[in-house]
Amino acid sequence: MARPGWFAVPRRVPFALALVTPLLAGALMLGDTRAAGAEPYSAQASATSPGLTVTGESTVMVAPDVAYLTVGVQVSARTAREASASNATQVAALIEAVTRAGIPPSAIRTIGLSLRPTYSQRNPADGRPPVISGYEATNQVEVTIATVSQAGEILDAAVGAGANLAGNLRFAIKDDDAVVAQALREAAADARARADAIATGLGTRVTGILAASDDAGGVVRPMYADAVAPRAMTAQAMAPETPVSPGELTYRARVRVTFAIGG
Repeated sequence: MARPGWFAVPRRVPFALALVTPLLAGALMLGDTRAAGAEPYSAQASATSPGLTVTGESTVMVAPDVAYLTVGVQVSARTAREASASNATQVAALIEAVTRAGIPPSAIRTIGLSLRPTYSQRNPADGRPPVISGYEATNQVEVTIATVSQAGEILDAAVGAGANLAGNLRFAIKDDDAVVAQALREAAADARARADAIATGLGTRVTGILAASDDAGGVVRPMYADAVAPRAMTAQAMAPETPVSPGELTYRARVRVTFAIGG
């Protein structure tokens, strides 16, 4: 009878070979396939549409439909009570004149009110503190003018009633959502036109959209920082009829779009 060792070795060796042989065969087959020109794995994983990123721009010009005018009164007096009372009287006259010119009271609002002391000039070398010489009262109101062509007329009415602070006349669109939407649509259309032109030049075509976003905030509304700041003035300094030209407001839009190309 054969010893147990003679049976253990032959049974284990064929089992091990049965496991190793398919692995070796697979490795050889894989090596043969790649040698035959099969695509590497990285190329298979990147089989997505290439992207073309462009920025579309638009400019929309629109006539304003509302004007905002800032006017006010500045009064100096010996006492705070006198300055405040005189200022209140003149501002009431200003508001009455603007109302008579066709502006409803609801379109007039106070935007600045102050009462501060004024000081006499002293020689800094004498070391004494400044002395109050009087008081200055200021009251400014903003007038909303629904008919922009009346802006000059309203300004003249305010100055004629005693306004000696004026400025910051600006024009706007009461509800500019439609203008903003138009600017964005035109910017998007510009982006598509640019992408089509580039794709055609590359011998391909646009097949879809991969991403889109507002660029630099989307729509840039008109800037009002250039408006004239409130300044002291007199009725004599104003022309009999102040000419005002509202012109047009400029809205600019930019969008960034990544298009899929191919085909």
